[in-house]
Amino acid sequence: MACRQRNDQAETLANPALRQLFLDYDHAHDLDADDPRLDGLARRVAKASRDRFGPDKLPELDAASEIPALVQGTVNASCPAWQRLDTLIRAQLDA
Repeated sequence: MACRQRNDQAETLANPALRQLFLDYDHAHDLDADDPRLDGLARRVAKASRDRFGPDKLPELDAASEIPALVQGTVNASCPAWQRLDTLIRAQLDA
């Protein structure tokens, strides 16, 4: 599993559009939580996720482990913009 994940990450970073999406997500850290650019970024992340994994095969957190949710909650708590972005992305993916 770890090897497959490393290969997947390497392939993702080799894609210029996805690499830019990661950079834009990272830069969103410095935005205000109500910045309208977060809406567009959330749409782009959701579209890239659907394009990459398919609409019915989106990756999910491991339900048997509380660690992913704890990490995500900690990251979001450190940045209101990322917290809102996470909420917007989830809403886009659930739509």
